[in-house]
Amino acid sequence: MKRAALICPEHRDGIQEVIGGLPLVLAVYLGKPLIDHALYGLTRDGFDRVLVFVSDRPAEVRDYIGNGATWGLQVEVMPTPAEITAGEARLSHGMGDEEPVLLLDRLPQAPDIPILSNLESWHASRHTLLPLLVPRQIGTQEHSPGVWMGMKVRIAPTALIEAPAWIGHQSIIGDGARIGPHGFVENDSYVESHAEVTNSTVGARTYLGGMTHLTGSVACGSVLANWSNGSVFRLTDSFLLAPLDIDRKAASGYLARLLAAFILMVASPLIIVTLMLAALSRKPRWITRSAVLRVSPGAPLETVTYFECPFLPPVWSRWPRLWCIVTGHFSWTGNPPLDPEMADTMQTEFEQLWLHVPPALFTAPEAEGCTEPWDDEAKAHAALFASQPTFAWRCRILQHGLTSLFKHPSKTI
Repeated sequence: MKRAALICPEHRDGIQEVIGGLPLVLAVYLGKPLIDHALYGLTRDGFDRVLVFVSDRPAEVRDYIGNGATWGLQVEVMPTPAEITAGEARLSHGMGDEEPVLLLDRLPQAPDIPILSNLESWHASRHTLLPLLVPRQIGTQEHSPGVWMGMKVRIAPTALIEAPAWIGHQSIIGDGARIGPHGFVENDSYVESHAEVTNSTVGARTYLGGMTHLTGSVACGSVLANWSNGSVFRLTDSFLLAPLDIDRKAASGYLARLLAAFILMVASPLIIVTLMLAALSRKPRWITRSAVLRVSPGAPLETVTYFECPFLPPVWSRWPRLWCIVTGHFSWTGNPPLDPEMADTMQTEFEQLWLHVPPALFTAPEAEGCTEPWDDEAKAHAALFASQPTFAWRCRILQHGLTSLFKHPSKTI
């Protein structure tokens, strides 16, 4: 078995600000995350097994790579406390001199072309690597010499695209817009009418406003950086530059959401009467809480507001969470919702697994006998469930939750 190792860079000044809060190796580069290109390059070179050393959010990198089957590889993600050297990687895993250890600031396909040296290399390297990395991607085509376009691209007839140029997957180019020369627009971005992208890069999921002229720069979300002098600005005018929201996958399936809506509707008369009684007794009718949601690997955490009814027995007080199931933010079984302050206390990779499954009405730690405030045992159960959310475990959680609805309040979790 032919083995290699990849060391994922932890931080690079200048570039970190223009990749939308992602780990460097998950930042989109010519249509794919950088690590995707690297793994494909190792496959092409005949490697079977790859060790990936990651210090920046290894759980997110592992989520993206999986076991490497997508690339026909056996991949192990090895978390490290900080970015390690090639010598440290060899020593820790007994790698021989014939087994390459690559720092992912350049790709196996073009080891002489730096990508992460500085902001200029992050932009300029695209010109050379464009014909090497883009043609293999599904749905890409060379529209004209040196002008490459991804899948499901929409370009207005009056737009002008000059080589070299790249329009990423599912991007939109408006009327009279001009892209190039040396214009690169990454995936899911929208360049408005009469905007210009010359000798510049527009990062993934970015809106560039109409009549905006981007020259010698890298733009991502609301951040604009000049690659020639290193200056970085965060624009507050969303008509000029802004991030585009990510479509979040619903936490529950269609039938589960329909069931939640049905129960919500059937139980609403009883709840309304209870609310009226609570108002008469001058008790608080509900309390507002917030829960952190994990949108996708590498994406910034999202926060959703939900309600609870403190005058009801403990598990019944979660009745408003049914609406969060209907909206797709919560699921029937999962982990307890964490507010932003609690989420910030999850420091280790193991603890952060808590967020890898959606917040829920009935939860894994409670099914194992844990109660609030959540201790280390609860964190362990939450992390283990997130690692292996089996059907049997979900059934046990659901059974415990339904049983607890009819327990005496003093015994209710």
